[in-house]
Amino acid sequence: MARRSADPPVRRDLPVDLDGTLFVLGKGGVGKSVIAEGLAALAAEAGHKTLLVRIGESARETHPEALAPGPTKHGFDAVDLDARTAMDEFVRHVVRLRPLFERIIRSEVYVKFFAAAPGLPELVLLGRIREYALEVDRSGEPRWRTLIVDCPSSGHGLLMLETPFAAHRAAPVGPFARMAERIMTWLKTGARIALVAIPEEMAVVEAVEFKEDLLERTGISPALVFLNRMRQEKLSAAARHAVAEIDAPPGSSDRLLLDCAAQVQRRTRLEAFHQRRLTTGLGLKPLVLAELSDCRPAAIAAALAGDAA
Repeated sequence: MARRSADPPVRRDLPVDLDGTLFVLGKGGVGKSVIAEGLAALAAEAGHKTLLVRIGESARETHPEALAPGPTKHGFDAVDLDARTAMDEFVRHVVRLRPLFERIIRSEVYVKFFAAAPGLPELVLLGRIREYALEVDRSGEPRWRTLIVDCPSSGHGLLMLETPFAAHRAAPVGPFARMAERIMTWLKTGARIALVAIPEEMAVVEAVEFKEDLLERTGISPALVFLNRMRQEKLSAAARHAVAEIDAPPGSSDRLLLDCAAQVQRRTRLEAFHQRRLTTGLGLKPLVLAELSDCRPAAIAAALAGDAA
């Protein structure tokens, strides 16, 4: 398939190491998917062959062709990964005969087993992502240098990441145990976790709790954190003095201006508080992104690169 035309890449310094696989997680509504696309665009602009994997509610397409990554106009490849489709693909690799394979996947027993087996969809999804990470081209080089995984929201994402560890503890022998062990090793050595939060109470609390739960259940800690939608407004010295020292009659234009300045001051202090809380809770310095009106991948990539400047 021919690649869609795209603008010439803009080479930028990377604010973070984007080699390997990066799982991007966060509470719903914090801009997780936007940042995942921005990271993919940034890696592509740096010359990395990049694949964006969308799963869960982040996926846009779920059909039998979903396992075939395709090019995007943003310079990176993308794939929408569905657990059932990934499981069918796994069975197809094991059962080489097509008639037998089709008979199995249409079997009511197979459908019920997949739906009822605890943790199986998550295990299969992680196994497929691992295969993408290890895939090589005809020359023996990695097909993708960077994988960005746009995960489900924090709770479902945590369940997915802990599944191979829980499965291995529950059944340490057998084919699925071996599969779980391979995934565990890869998660610890070839993948990293990035969290996305915004300067609000629930988002920061959930990010800190996610880090603690992930460490307890898998022994893995997040490697990166992005603090999104920071307004970072600043008042001049004169404006700060006016808020502190000057009074104005209620309903006057001066009163309105003073109230607006005071609101900016409160919001700035609250943002700083949440940033400190996130830094302390995760033990990581957040990469800060301003609130942007343009959320296209190229704009997010530029913002990410600008944070490092």
